[in-house]
Amino acid sequence: MFSFRLCQLAFVAALITFSTLSFGQDLSGDWVGQLTGPFDSQYTAQYNHVAIKNSGTKFSGTWGTYVIDGNQKGAMVEISLLDQNGKAVGSLSGTLDKTAVSGSGKVTPARRFGGPALPPTDITWNLTRAPQVPVTSKSYDFEPTSFYATYSAAEPPVLRIFPGDVVNTRTIDAAGRDARVPRRGGDANTGPFYVEGALPGDTLVVRILKLRTNKTTARQGSRFNQHAVTTAYAVAAKYDPAFNGEWTLDPDKGIATRHASEGLPHLTVPMKTMLGCISVAPPGEEQYRATDLGVFGGNLDYNDNVQGTTMYFPVFHPGALLGFGDVHAAMGDGEVVGTGLETSADVSFTVDVIKGYATPQVRAETKDYLISFGVSGSVPESIQLATGQLADWIKRDYKLNDSEIALVFGDVLKYDIAELVDPHFDVVAKIPKSALSTLEVIERK
Repeated sequence: MFSFRLCQLAFVAALITFSTLSFGQDLSGDWVGQLTGPFDSQYTAQYNHVAIKNSGTKFSGTWGTYVIDGNQKGAMVEISLLDQNGKAVGSLSGTLDKTAVSGSGKVTPARRFGGPALPPTDITWNLTRAPQVPVTSKSYDFEPTSFYATYSAAEPPVLRIFPGDVVNTRTIDAAGRDARVPRRGGDANTGPFYVEGALPGDTLVVRILKLRTNKTTARQGSRFNQHAVTTAYAVAAKYDPAFNGEWTLDPDKGIATRHASEGLPHLTVPMKTMLGCISVAPPGEEQYRATDLGVFGGNLDYNDNVQGTTMYFPVFHPGALLGFGDVHAAMGDGEVVGTGLETSADVSFTVDVIKGYATPQVRAETKDYLISFGVSGSVPESIQLATGQLADWIKRDYKLNDSEIALVFGDVLKYDIAELVDPHFDVVAKIPKSALSTLEVIERK
């Protein structure tokens, strides 16, 4: 009996060994795919979500927008990449280990608009298992020990988080003054935070849960920026070089009080604490100062980026690399004097990822409005970018045609000039949710 039992165990072990050698590991599941080659005239990596389903030695699935047709023999893997019409656009071969697949192959680059067909190019590739979102979200109390004043994917992440996690942290003011750290550069940001599962081609969703000033003072400039007034006004203006730009903040009462001057002895304004800077890492190897802004966000200076706002960012790098700073206790449209009421704040936020869809520029949503940002080198172009993106958003979610969208926009569309004073202009187009309340939401993003 004992010998027979040993024979049974030996047979099972041999069967497992044969299965592993013949078929290898089951590739079914979610992966992160990386293709590395001379894309866009430089040697770069392209990342995609990959989903695979095994059937014996065969497997199928998707690699970004490609369709997968694959074979597996032991540790050897062969993959054909097909476009949406079933045409072969790539062939990959590689080997499988416990956690990854890697190899080489050829991929035909996408044809540029109006350009000639491109020949297949040599690439290397790998697959790594996609991170699994934990069942239970975590809450982090993150105390920053450094701040960064450039937007770049080269900035190392300070914390890795999953969708659904909550982070409680703080910012320093735009001038980098803070009692707990040495003085930093202008508009220094907290972060960046690496969001597990966010890949290029996705949209990062950021919900601002809390935004509250954490000190009782603020500073503000008192001279118009050149874009806000005529040349004649700028030349004739006689500014007081000793003018006091200090304010006292009372977040419990929600007011800011101006230090008295002769003409403004009792000026108070309502506080509306906002994030002047919020961003993901910009595309490729681009790098910008923290005062700049673009499709990645950055120094947007929009005074509705407040507690309760949800923001949407296109993802250009794995992890998205989220950061924020430059808090204003209040600020008028356009930041016409080059500052708001510059201060610092405690911030709580949570994140999510919309996979396989990238908004072209930053978007936002408040309880009352759907909001689209347009950032460019001129106000007219910024208006066009903001309006076009908002129209595409409504078209996608509500399945309206262009005539219907134009009709709605013609009656209820609003514009805010968010930013006039930095290297690019920022104009916001927004539509009241009430105007869409009678429409059926096909897919809310």
